[in-house]
Amino acid sequence: MDAGTHAFYDRYANEGVAAESPRSAMLAQVERLLPVGCSVLDVGAGAGRDVAGMLALGLQAWGVEPHAGMRAQAERLYPTTRGRLADAGLPDLGHPFAVERPQGFDAVVCSAVLMHLAPSDLPAALASMASLLRPRQAAPAVRLLLALPEMAASALAGDRDGDGRRFHNHAPSEVQALLAPLGLRLHSAVVNDAVLVSAATRWHLLAFQDA
Repeated sequence: MDAGTHAFYDRYANEGVAAESPRSAMLAQVERLLPVGCSVLDVGAGAGRDVAGMLALGLQAWGVEPHAGMRAQAERLYPTTRGRLADAGLPDLGHPFAVERPQGFDAVVCSAVLMHLAPSDLPAALASMASLLRPRQAAPAVRLLLALPEMAASALAGDRDGDGRRFHNHAPSEVQALLAPLGLRLHSAVVNDAVLVSAATRWHLLAFQDA
């Protein structure tokens, strides 16, 4: 995470987390697509909202989050996330929770994270997430869930958004092409324009399954 993006999340951890909606759009997709009991890793877990939500839905959920302030807020706001969040971030996650999940996870979720990566880091980031999926036998149909923002060019200044965060639009078609050699193909795609007017951003919710 670069300095400008880190500075934004310093502020967000102290001021913005309290204003978050109690339920994310991603959690609705998780509930629709992933069966109760499956193991899930939330990449870029933030303040733990989705990890806590997935645990409440009966999933075995863990998360990784590189910002210490956000992890601290998660443990404060969502006690069920204690012991389930690790310090790791893209493009190289390593093997988080190797003791708890030595074979990996049934599914990986990554919402509102990839836009902070430069295009040159995107292939490694997708490969890192794919490497954490356990062997496909008895796994759910959907293995990877991504939420990708598409911000209007008029709202960006170079590679920064209005909050000073690094921000790159990664086309869903590009992500799909990069995941194909990793053995993942598109299962479904949903476009959400709820904040298109207020935030100049269209959201792409992409679900991938084993090829």
